[in-house]
Amino acid sequence: MNELADYKRTSIRKKYVQDFPEGILDVIETDYPERYSLMLEGRTSITTLFSSEEWINIFAKSRNSFSSHIQRINLTRKYS
Repeated sequence: MNELADYKRTSIRKKYVQDFPEGILDVIETDYPERYSLMLEGRTSITTLFSSEEWINIFAKSRNSFSSHIQRINLTRKYS
């Protein structure tokens, strides 16, 4: 019985995490973990860590995450 309860809790937690859009720091943390750690330690400025192309990719991933999140919210409202 305890295993079933643990399974249900973990599946709910995973769904809960997916309901939030990815922010800029979330994208940096997943795509550039070594630079993220440098940034957290305060060793370097965030603006000098990434090239212009990398910033565009980071912003695009974050923006796409927000737009898909908004679509899910709208679909949920429509079918609820």
